[in-house]
Amino acid sequence: MRNENKFETSNAVFHPPSRDEFVYVVVSTTIGAPHLIHLNGHDFFVIAQETRECTDDVPPKLDNPPRRDTAMLPASGYLVMAFQTDNLGAWLMHCHIGWHTSEGFAMQLVEQADKIAGLTDNNALTSNCDGWKAHSQYVGILQDDSGV
Repeated sequence: MRNENKFETSNAVFHPPSRDEFVYVVVSTTIGAPHLIHLNGHDFFVIAQETRECTDDVPPKLDNPPRRDTAMLPASGYLVMAFQTDNLGAWLMHCHIGWHTSEGFAMQLVEQADKIAGLTDNNALTSNCDGWKAHSQYVGILQDDSGV
């Protein structure tokens, strides 16, 4: 984690432009199966959600939209979410079907990256990771992904 602040496009890391702004995210699929989309660290508003292609003429629901931390991406449809960038940290947005996340159906949001280091005790984090590695080897846990 030390000095790792450059990410390839394939890492799906998004840095919201500023604090206390609303970010709008459109998640869509052509696959005929629904997905539960979860955003850690935030509640979000469901602005639009339908079983069809998301186009510019989709009317947003701005009058008292539902507030969630998990919402359904409809089969062959879309989900439009809005959340405020008011919680600094690194937050994962992902499909709640575990193996979908492992396969890459996720995006990392990094809010106020320049302030995160002051919140993190890297020695404690490294110690926890080392403890998990030792425990998983001792009891024979095969971990083939991030464990998210």
